[in-house]
Amino acid sequence: MTDHRWHGTKIVCTLGPATDQPGIVAHLIESGMDVARINASHGNHADHARRIQLVRRSAWESGRPVAILVDLPGPKFRIGELPDGCCKLEEGTIVTLAAEDDIAEEGPKEGSSLLPVRNPELLVVLRTGESVFLADGSIDLRVKTPASPANHASRVQCEVRVGGIVRSGSGINIPESVLNELVPTEDDRRHLAFAVSQEAEWIGVSFVQSADDLTRVRALLPVGAQPLLMAKIEKRRALVNLEEIVEAADGVMVARGDLGVETDLAEIPIVQKRIIAMANAWARPVITATQMLESMVEHEHPTRAEVTDVANAVLDGTDAVMLSAETAIGQFPVAAVKILHRVLTATEAASGESGRGESGYGRGGAQDMRPSATSGSPEDALSFAACQLSARLNARAIIVSACNLRTALGIARFRPGIPLVIITDSARLYRSLAIVHGVAPLFSGAPGLIEPHLCTAQAREWLFVQGLAQSGDQAVVLSASGMSIGVAGEEADTLQALRLIRQ
Repeated sequence: MTDHRWHGTKIVCTLGPATDQPGIVAHLIESGMDVARINASHGNHADHARRIQLVRRSAWESGRPVAILVDLPGPKFRIGELPDGCCKLEEGTIVTLAAEDDIAEEGPKEGSSLLPVRNPELLVVLRTGESVFLADGSIDLRVKTPASPANHASRVQCEVRVGGIVRSGSGINIPESVLNELVPTEDDRRHLAFAVSQEAEWIGVSFVQSADDLTRVRALLPVGAQPLLMAKIEKRRALVNLEEIVEAADGVMVARGDLGVETDLAEIPIVQKRIIAMANAWARPVITATQMLESMVEHEHPTRAEVTDVANAVLDGTDAVMLSAETAIGQFPVAAVKILHRVLTATEAASGESGRGESGYGRGGAQDMRPSATSGSPEDALSFAACQLSARLNARAIIVSACNLRTALGIARFRPGIPLVIITDSARLYRSLAIVHGVAPLFSGAPGLIEPHLCTAQAREWLFVQGLAQSGDQAVVLSASGMSIGVAGEEADTLQALRLIRQ
């Protein structure tokens, strides 16, 4: 059993070359990683499969659930391979965007002003004066000479208006262009098949613009496949169709990189709050992503602004925060996770989310999230009551035996601020729940071992070992219908208080 690492807000880490060093993945899990993200836009399936297996093995050895999130590339335009892996673009200089295959025929040229583009169809639609953004909008180019027969049909000259470091595989955004490709792309289909073969718990669907995009992805899943779909909100049109997308998805990601280019940068904080609030209302886990601790790619400590950004995401109600380059290619991946964990813990404690704070509910909790028109079912009413009862009793945990994701999300959406101990006989659900706010998943063992007294004993022992409860403390036990748990032999929803006594 690992040290006490329970935290309400979960941590997503992107795997990459920086996590391939021996022992790094195990240290990430020990430091608080709940979800390992595979970015299919970079690397190859062999490397991804090796990393996934390493996570599975390390998680099993640590006794902690870690979910796998495979992030599909979507219809995104990207820079090709650069000679040194990256190059610096200076403000005021002229660079040429060219088809990657075209440049490859000429051979690599160090220091060349040529930038390879993986998607040649992009080059023919760019017009004079149009803006081209690289690397999540941090680099701004302006088209000076579009592609034409007189200027190599596949080459576009641009002036660097805002310079910076561009890396191989960096994204290209052209907000003013009407060029659009349907989700999922052919490349997405290939990566989706890989994710299913690896039994990934979550699939990130990039550049979702409507619920139809998710429907098309689901239609590609083989019969019996159970990955959950995470809709990445990063297009302007997605904000117009936000509620239908959230309803159709299993989870949501606030993908602030591309979203910050597609929309007015000044509106991003408000957009973030809106997406998180919508996900909370529909009981969908939500990840806040991009540049959470960006400076830690190269520096051992984050900026004060980054730490504040993380804390504000917690206060907004996010289920998880995500590290991208910080862990994938950064120099201090483990340190980044440790600092993130510290910030999450401090923020949750100050907002009453430790379960012992003055508020009694985390982040305003059930007081602010009564069942609404979108979630007014009897199950939601009982979940809300469980959170209320836990606050009144100053309970140390809510214990639930669950056979589906909906049961856990129905309680987690009310943010009780104490461990939501979910006991399941499904290894897949055990890992999938690692992304959900406040949830501490426990695996009951072989299927069919969901028995009331065994579940209670397992949860009680876990709470004692983790230092989250003492003998004599109270917990709230919710027995959900349809899970072989009932009263007097009947399958019924029951709610009761239980005093935890050390055996």
